[in-house]
Amino acid sequence: MGDQQEQATSDGIDDGARRFTWSVRASALTVSANPIRLIVDDLVGKENPELELISLAQGDPTAYGHLKPPEEAVAAVVSAFSSGNHNGYAASTGLASCRMAIAAAHSCEGRPPLCRDDVFVTVGCSEALEHCIAVLAAPGSSILLPSPGFPLYETICHRHGIVCRFYSLLPEQGWEVDLNSIKRLTDGTTAAVLINNPSNPCGAVYSREHLQDIVRCVDELKLPIIADEVYAGMTFDKRFVPVAEVATSVPVFSVGALSKRWLVPGWRLGWVCVHDVNNNLQGSGVREAINSLCQISLGPSVPLQAAVPSILLNDDKKWLAGIMGSLKLAAATIAERASKIEGLSTVAPPQGAMYVLIQVDLNAFRDCSTDVRFAEKLLAEESVLVLPGNCFKAPGFIRIVTTVPVSVLQTAWDRIETFCSKRRIKSRKSLDFEARIMVPAHPVHFGLPRVASQVGGHEGLLLRAAHKPGK
Repeated sequence: MGDQQEQATSDGIDDGARRFTWSVRASALTVSANPIRLIVDDLVGKENPELELISLAQGDPTAYGHLKPPEEAVAAVVSAFSSGNHNGYAASTGLASCRMAIAAAHSCEGRPPLCRDDVFVTVGCSEALEHCIAVLAAPGSSILLPSPGFPLYETICHRHGIVCRFYSLLPEQGWEVDLNSIKRLTDGTTAAVLINNPSNPCGAVYSREHLQDIVRCVDELKLPIIADEVYAGMTFDKRFVPVAEVATSVPVFSVGALSKRWLVPGWRLGWVCVHDVNNNLQGSGVREAINSLCQISLGPSVPLQAAVPSILLNDDKKWLAGIMGSLKLAAATIAERASKIEGLSTVAPPQGAMYVLIQVDLNAFRDCSTDVRFAEKLLAEESVLVLPGNCFKAPGFIRIVTTVPVSVLQTAWDRIETFCSKRRIKSRKSLDFEARIMVPAHPVHFGLPRVASQVGGHEGLLLRAAHKPGK
């Protein structure tokens, strides 16, 4: 018996730890899915096969190829790679030259300038957002998020065990923040409030006066601000005002990236700028905590970081004016075409960013009782892909991007007009008649729109024929 026991344990494996079947399981992180995916995961193949797919959904300005980054930015990156001087590791918080350039570009007039230690370079704006949320809110605490708003905020919070509370944006006031809802939602667990300006999906650009109102409100509540300003400078007719420019007593964690403003989301280079004029963060450990998180990913590509000073110093005003002119024309085209279709409307015309929210009268169209169903039917019949407002906590709306050539937009809207005309409910009598003739012999179960999760950015909506079933 003793010999058998010695034989059983001679390989160094305790009998109690020995496994006889595989039992690998995914961690709890699998529940932290992007809410967009819950609605539009795997949409590929749901379009009308007789019509070419037109996507008005991608949050990727490069999708159609007509919007190009400034040549000087591309040249700076090529030069950094070609030099052979940036093939090693950089400091985990970023190259000193990169951080100083970002600090200089985001310092506010009349305030002490930012320094290198106020800036942390990240793998895109998404990581910058995650760093801010993770260091400011412990599991079980809460963060105030905009509604409508970008769903990645909620995904990040869930991943870290943080409670999401959604304050309202007011469409009749240009999607301004409902300050009363911020006050109602704040309690002892609230760690921060997140402001997105310019806004995705609303296209809102806040005035200096409104930002001052927001700052006064959160100052009373003693809440720091996470400012998602990835669309900084991308406005049509009004100047972009950074939150930090009007915040003296409130700490602001401003996040940004090259992705949208320079039309290079694939470069994956973002940053966090910590603005703390009154040193309210002194002794908080916040900077040290962000530094610790940066040590995990070690930041974006070093040659890209090396190119940042040249990119930020380049005078690209003429180029940017051309890009914004294109986006403004697209936004105007979207609003004008929507205004001509009964049942569709633009509640608040966009003032910047890359999106237009279109309100859908869900009582006006047959078998379109939700914005998700409207988007599903539009895709199935006319091969036009839009994002349902439910993705952004904006039920009854659809989001359309302005990064589409106007000629493509016009074709898409011709199809949308056809779809709406065919499905418009003209009267209760006609509704009853159509319902009688269209009831199938057997129940039909419609799935939600789905998109392949491996395609495109956070939306996963850069659809390509190669991903279609059977190809």
